[in-house]
Order: sequence, then structure tokens, then C-alpha cells
Amino acid sequence: MPNLLRCAIIEDEPLAQELLEKYVRRVSFLELAGTFDDAIAAFTDLPGLAPHIVFLDINMPEMSGIEFLKALPAPHPVVVMTTANPHHALEGFDLGVADYLLKPITFDRFLKAIGRIRERFPATTNIAEGGNAQVADISLQEEPVVTEPGFAYFKTDKRIEQVLFADIEYVEALGDYLRIFLPDRNIVTHLTIKKLLEILPAGNFIRTHRSHIVQLRHIRTMEGNTLVLSSGKELLIGPNYRDEVRTVMKKWLANS
Repeated sequence: MPNLLRCAIIEDEPLAQELLEKYVRRVSFLELAGTFDDAIAAFTDLPGLAPHIVFLDINMPEMSGIEFLKALPAPHPVVVMTTANPHHALEGFDLGVADYLLKPITFDRFLKAIGRIRERFPATTNIAEGGNAQVADISLQEEPVVTEPGFAYFKTDKRIEQVLFADIEYVEALGDYLRIFLPDRNIVTHLTIKKLLEILPAGNFIRTHRSHIVQLRHIRTMEGNTLVLSSGKELLIGPNYRDEVRTVMKKWLANS
């Protein structure tokens, strides 16, 4: 059996746990070493599994993912944090995590994280397109991987403002400008929708109209061609974007 990148999942939400297990099994050079729904049990049993990668939920009872990571002896496996709250993820970066995945986690975003992490492990076998991946003589390199910070700076009228991607509810095009809607304010910046889509994390946002980009986790309901967001704002789905929106929504539909 070839050496693979062994993964452990520490996640107390059954659906999120099942999704991560499914994603791991879909990647040929990953191997699922173990799954835990309790951080305390994981703390005891994790060393025996010798995982290379740990997917660590932040919000767990008794011991949070942050507390777990602070207590984990060094050197420890590469850690990818999973969270529905991006503010906690920023704290995780301070603790040296390789990446964070914002729930609901899409497969393309999962692959992006794995692709970055795999660069930290020397592999003597190249992966051919559609072939089986084999990773030999796996050892962690000293150089850290540069990760995306989860935010960008935008020029406004009088200043430059930092915006967390996770705080964006939706974006509206205003000619050559964009209005970015945030929990406590909105800002206007000189930028095109096309350029913003290149900056935003793939899988978390969807274009629903030629004038709108919406963050998926803020879509509360869809009725006909209308979306209702977490703020109560109603947005019309453009005719050219309806198929894509329905495809994405169907992917997360629990009772298809």
C-alpha cells in the first residue's frame, strides 16, 4: 500500500463530519486515519494515528478547536480549521494553521486547501491526470505555506478599508463602482464585479445577477426567482444566472 497523506477529522457536527469524510475519500492521495466528535478524546488518541493533516472544528463543547490547538504539543500535524464564524479563523492563523474552511464547505475550496498543503510534503511520485496518487517518504518541510489572509483592502473616498470576505453579505454593481454590503455598514469602491470575483474565495460566493454577487451562507430562502438574504434584503436572480444558482442550491439541498 503506498504512503498517503493521512487525515484526521475532529468535528462534532454530524453533517459536516460526513461531508469532510466524503471529500477525503474522493482525493486519491488522502487517507482517512480517524474521525472524532469530541476534542478531548481526539487529544488522547490523535498521536497514535500519526496524521499528517487534521481538520479541526473551532466550535466544540468542553474543549474548543482553539483550546485544542494551543494544548497540542509541537511539532503537530498540519491543521486546517473549519468554522462557521470567520472571526475565530483569524485567531487560528495566529496559531499557525495552514488554512481555514468556512462552512458550508465546498469541494473546490477543500481541494484548494489540500493543494496548498500538499506542497509542504515532498513527493517522489508525480500524479498523472486521472491516475492514482502516491506520496512517498512523507516529511513536513520547515518552510510555511503562504495562505490567503481572508480579507482585502478597498479604496473608498477618503481612506483604505479592510474588509473580511466572510463579512460580505452581497455586492451590488454601480457602473464602474461596487457597493459592498457588510453587517454594520456598506462601502463604495472603484472596482468591477469581474475583478472582485477573482479576489473572493472560490466556492463561498455566487453571481446571481449581472449586478449582484451574494455570499452563499447569507441566502436564507429562494422562492421562484427571488433570494431573501439574512438581512431581509430581497434580490432578483437574473435570467442568465438562474441555472447556476439552482445547481449550487441543489448541491446543499438536504431532501432532494
